[in-house]
Amino acid sequence: MWLLDRIAFYLDRPTENIDPGVELARYGVDSVYAISIISDIEDHLQVEVDVAEARRRETVADLTAYLLDLVA
Repeated sequence: MWLLDRIAFYLDRPTENIDPGVELARYGVDSVYAISIISDIEDHLQVEVDVAEARRRETVADLTAYLLDLVA
């Protein structure tokens, strides 16, 4: 999953060590990481992502569901 890979990249962790159902904050994703990840998402999907809306999603699974709705 591309999103999981990007988050793992920023956290310098193996992808398999990140559970999509665990809150991103528990992995140390702060506002700086979040903005960087959102920027990558926008570039990858060629869409504009509402930062506040995306940051309300607490897990990779929640963020993925939001993005799927956005591009549908």
